Amino acid sequence: MRTNASTVCVLVAFLIAAYFSAQNLRTWPARLSYPGEESYESVALAEMIHLRQDVPIYDSAAVEHYDAATYGPLYYIVGGRLLNGHPSYSPLRLLSAVGMLGCAVGCGLLAFWLTDSYLAALLSLLVFLAFGMVTGRGIQALSDGVTLLLMFSGFLVAYRFQAGRALLLAVPLLVVGVYCKLQYLAGPLAILVFLLWEKRYQLAAQFAGLLAFCGLGLFALFQWIVFSGQAFWRHFLLSQVSLFSWHRFGHGLFILAFLFFLPLLFSIEYLQVYPNKLLTCYLLIGVALGALTYSKDGSGVHYFFESVLAISTILPVAIVRQLNARPYPAHLVLVLGVMLFAGQWLTNPPPRPIDFAKHNAMQSFLRQSFAPHAESLSPSPGELLQAGLETPFSGLFQLAQLAHRGMLSDRELAAQIRAGRFSVIVLSFDLAKERDPYWLNFYLTPSTIDAINRSYSIATSLDMPAPEKQRPEDRYYIYVRR
Repeated sequence: MRTNASTVCVLVAFLIAAYFSAQNLRTWPARLSYPGEESYESVALAEMIHLRQDVPIYDSAAVEHYDAATYGPLYYIVGGRLLNGHPSYSPLRLLSAVGMLGCAVGCGLLAFWLTDSYLAALLSLLVFLAFGMVTGRGIQALSDGVTLLLMFSGFLVAYRFQAGRALLLAVPLLVVGVYCKLQYLAGPLAILVFLLWEKRYQLAAQFAGLLAFCGLGLFALFQWIVFSGQAFWRHFLLSQVSLFSWHRFGHGLFILAFLFFLPLLFSIEYLQVYPNKLLTCYLLIGVALGALTYSKDGSGVHYFFESVLAISTILPVAIVRQLNARPYPAHLVLVLGVMLFAGQWLTNPPPRPIDFAKHNAMQSFLRQSFAPHAESLSPSPGELLQAGLETPFSGLFQLAQLAHRGMLSDRELAAQIRAGRFSVIVLSFDLAKERDPYWLNFYLTPSTIDAINRSYSIATSLDMPAPEKQRPEDRYYIYVRR
C-alpha cells in the first residue's frame, strides 16, 4: 500500500511538471526564430551594433546619440561578436536558451547532491523548465539567461566545495556574471553570509577580498582602458538604481505572494527538517533580492529567477524525501501543481504566422519608404536597424525616465526633433489621441512630445505583431517631417 501511494505521488508530480514543461518547450522554435522584437530586446541589439561601430555607448550625455547601456560590458562584447554587425535576435536568443537549459541542469545537479536520487534530479529539472518565465523571458535576446547561468554555476561550485578553500573557485564565475548584468547577486551574498554564519571568518574575508579584487580590477579595466573617456561607472552602477519605484515594490510583493507564498513556506519547512545553511541563505536572499530589484520601472517577473531556481530544487527534493514516509507528500504535489499553474501567469503566447507576416510588412514599408542609413527614432530600434536605418538614440526609455528624475537632460534630443533630424519616428500610439499619462511619459518627455507634434505628423499606421505589443491597441505609428 505504501509503495502504491508513493508511486502515485511521484507519478502525478512528474506528470504535472512534464505537462507544463512540454507546453512551454514546444513554443521555443517559434520564439527563437521570430525575426522581430520581444520585450526590451531591440535596445540591447542596437547597443551591440553601436559598439561594433565604435560608438561610445557609455557616453555621459544625450547629445548626438544616447545608448542606455545598462547591461554589463561583457554581454555587449560577446553579443556584438555573435552578431558581427547583423541585427538579428536569433544568436542572442540561442545564447539565452543555453543559459536556461544550463540552469535547469544545475537545479537537477543540486537536487541530486541533496538526495542521491535521480528521481529528484529529473523532477527538479522539469519543474524549472515548467515555469512560464523561463520560456516567456529566459530565452529572449537579453542578458538574463547567460548571467543567471554564470551566477548559479558559481553558487554550485561553492556549494560543492563549501567545506574548504576550494570554495574560492566560485569567484571567477561570479565576477564574470556580474559584468554580464549587475543583478542576480543571491549567490555571492549567500556564500558570504553562510561563511559568517559558520564563523569561518578567515575564509569569508578571503572570499570577499578575492571577489572585490577581481571585481574592482575589471571595473578599472572597463572604466579607464576599454571605455576610456566614457561614463561607464554611471551607466553600470547608477542608471538602474535611479529608477526605483515604491509602486513597483508593492507590485513585486504581490507577485511574490501570488507565485511563491505556499512553495516558500514548504521550502522553509523542509530546511528546518533538513538543515542546510548555504541553501537557506540562497533561498531567503534570492527572494528578498527578487522583490527589491523588481522595484524599478521597466522590470519584469523574471527578476524572481533566483527564487525559481531555489524553489525548483527544494520542492522536488522535499517530495522525493517524503516518498517513503508518512504522511505521503500528496500536499506537496498539490502545492507543486498550484505553483506551476500560477507560474504560467504573465507568459505571453508564442508568435504566430500572422506575426511573422506583420513584421515582414513593416520591414518592406521601411525599406521602400526611407533611404538606407537614414536616421530614425523609436523606443524599439530593432525593426529600424533591420531595415537598414540608423538609430542614434536607442535608449529612449532610459533617457525619458532619467530626464523625469532630473538626472539627464532631454534638451538636445528635443532640439534635434524640432530641427527635423530624423527621417522617421515610430511610436506605438497616436500622440494626438493618447490620454494615458503613464504611456505618454513611458519613453517620452513633455519636451520631446511637443517637438514631435510641432515638426512631425503621422504618415500612416501599420498593424503591430502581438509579441511587440505592450497593450492590445498598440500599432506602428509612422511619423514623418511636416
